[in-house]
Amino acid sequence: MNQPSDSILGDPLSIAVLPASTQVKPGPSDFRLSRLHRLADRWSHLLFLGCSLLVVALIAGILVFLSSKGLAAFLPLSGNTGRTLGFSEVFLSADWAPSNDHYGILPFIGGSLTVTGLALLLAAPTGILTGVFIAKLAPSWMRTLMRQVMDLLVGIPSVVYGIFGLTVMLPVISRTWLKDAPASGFAVSAMILAVMIVPTIVSLSTDAFESLPQNLDEGAQALGASRWQAIASVLIPAAGPRLITAAVLGLGRAIGEAMAVQMVIGNNPQWIALMRESTDRAPFLRALFTPAATLTTELVQELPNTPAGSTWNNVLFAMGLMLYLLTMLLILATRRLGRGAEA
Repeated sequence: MNQPSDSILGDPLSIAVLPASTQVKPGPSDFRLSRLHRLADRWSHLLFLGCSLLVVALIAGILVFLSSKGLAAFLPLSGNTGRTLGFSEVFLSADWAPSNDHYGILPFIGGSLTVTGLALLLAAPTGILTGVFIAKLAPSWMRTLMRQVMDLLVGIPSVVYGIFGLTVMLPVISRTWLKDAPASGFAVSAMILAVMIVPTIVSLSTDAFESLPQNLDEGAQALGASRWQAIASVLIPAAGPRLITAAVLGLGRAIGEAMAVQMVIGNNPQWIALMRESTDRAPFLRALFTPAATLTTELVQELPNTPAGSTWNNVLFAMGLMLYLLTMLLILATRRLGRGAEA
């Protein structure tokens, strides 16, 4: 006779049919706690919203500031003490001589693209293949060790890489291959940048391969493919979008690097003119070791020494605005590629 009542009482849904006298009524302390919880949730929501809006405001503020300074080189804005320039005079000219009122930034654009492209050519294959090894071939103890090494490389300050390149790589390359000629230029700068962005590409590539279904690898080998054929023909194409995302993120870090590159590139804005005047039989090798300059190195070197509002200062801010917009485009491209990988 007690079994039905026990079963009813044991049923978690039967509390609704119990008499009102047996139901637990909330006390004053419960109401106070509930009210405090609602207030805490509301203030937490406002705090998170405020932090998000602050980040958006900072990004927008930097864009507005750079635009107000950089566009002053092309528009007669307030506070502009120098003359206004044409876009072709700045972006399509290779003549950079502010003392002679020439402000062509083409050498810096070409220098940034060349250094970044060479660094990516070195770092992307190395990082992707290292990611394959860590995710699919390395034993567990080595996988853990290599991940820790990659994390350590990411944390090393860029100036340390620059010091290593200046004091070790440049003298060794100069004595070994260039017969004591200066080794500053694109080659050493690209090597330094490649070492700096490899950990980023390795980490993202490893995550991309580890997220792939295990049956892809097993199915390819069951059909007769060797280990390397499965990696090259199945795993790498399957992880392709995420690998491209890793390369784009590495590209974003490389194109904005300043200190390490400035210490080894030579900081010569007239490198295009030097290349035109060169009579070497190996122009490509000469180009790799011609002292050059990039957008970031020129900004670090000259921006603190120019009068505010002058044409020279405005052009430097225009270079900074270009770097900012380029970085934003790379971030948007990374997010788009990431959505494509998830789909």
